[in-house]
Amino acid sequence: MQPDAVISRTVFALLVTSFMSLSLGCSGGGTTSTSTSTPSPTTPTVTATSVSYPTLGSPYQALPSSSGAVFVSVTADGSAGSETGVQVFTPATGGVLQSSCVNQLPTSLVAENASMGNLDFTPNAVDIGGGIGAPGAIFYNVAALQSCTATGFVASQGPIASNEDSLEALVTPDEKYAFVINQDGLAPGATLEGNVGVVQLQLDGNGNVTGGMLLGQIATGGAAIAGIALSPDGTQLYLTTGVAGAKTAAAGGSNPILARTGCVDYDTGGTSINGLLTVINVATAENNPGPGAIVATVDAGCNPVRIVESADESVLWLTARGDNRVLAFSPSALESNPNNALLGYVGTGGTAPVGLRLFHDDELLAVVNSNRFHTGTANATILYVANPATASVIQTIPTGLFPREITVGSDDATLYLTNSDSDTLQLITTTVQ
Repeated sequence: MQPDAVISRTVFALLVTSFMSLSLGCSGGGTTSTSTSTPSPTTPTVTATSVSYPTLGSPYQALPSSSGAVFVSVTADGSAGSETGVQVFTPATGGVLQSSCVNQLPTSLVAENASMGNLDFTPNAVDIGGGIGAPGAIFYNVAALQSCTATGFVASQGPIASNEDSLEALVTPDEKYAFVINQDGLAPGATLEGNVGVVQLQLDGNGNVTGGMLLGQIATGGAAIAGIALSPDGTQLYLTTGVAGAKTAAAGGSNPILARTGCVDYDTGGTSINGLLTVINVATAENNPGPGAIVATVDAGCNPVRIVESADESVLWLTARGDNRVLAFSPSALESNPNNALLGYVGTGGTAPVGLRLFHDDELLAVVNSNRFHTGTANATILYVANPATASVIQTIPTGLFPREITVGSDDATLYLTNSDSDTLQLITTTVQ
């Protein structure tokens, strides 16, 4: 990052922190639906229209491309015709989508408990990287996916027996490295499951990933890493960890929004403490993937999961699934003043939020309320977040069962939502006034 950028981000953090000290505590289916928000005079009006398309398996995430094709990661769920791989939807006459095929994972990988997780384009948009569970991560050529001939290169994160449960793979802007989150992997010397793997990539002359070597894995001091994001300038990596280790030192311990007890653990039926937000210096991690690459660890509410950062690097949003909230942090303050990095928080209007994305010039935040554990309400909501301290829900959109992830098209207005238990891709067209 350039020095001027550091100064501007720090000044922004100090200004917002001062403001917050005064205000924070006050805080192919054919199914179509349309709804319109009822805003206050100071917020925009958002109209949303949805169309749902069946998927050939339980969908995890949809990734729209500049060509108009939409790639959806799907995992066989026992329903008729379901498969594990990447389903391709292409534009059809009338402005709708049609399913072209599923690029299936090899049978050998499926036998190793492979499942499809999050998908991300490499910076050159030649490949797509994705997590495939126990076997590790996979990289596909985009053109091969669209022509339904993709095989892919698998970057293993450890012995298959370790069941690292790789969820997502992000490639650095220079395309030399990938960071892979392993939800259940044990890093060297760690006692808690969950780490991020640092992989050195090999590319051919066309920019395709053809090889990779695992350089090391970084533990975050907690269990179950579920979210990852690279800063827009590629210098910082952000990770969420579901449950902090009892002995892990973290900032934010005096803030009751961040430092939590009694978080419900649906896997064990008991309770746990809060999770963590971890900041890693990318250059350090590439050269020495270990605890020395961690520059900040902050308490982050009950079971934090997904992360997204604004394009101007002024706000980092994450979903605190166990609190039914989103939290907003100052990225610069996470490093310079982590105890006071929280900019704001707000309820999401549903239960167990997971996926989230900024759109409409980062003034709006789309959130998927998964209701994963069947304790409340599943839906998607749109929040007006121009000021993180006064963010509010301005629109609610009906969804299917277990809505999981949401992405934004190149028009900064079309949303692509996956309903995991309904086996549908929900395309949401928004207009803002």
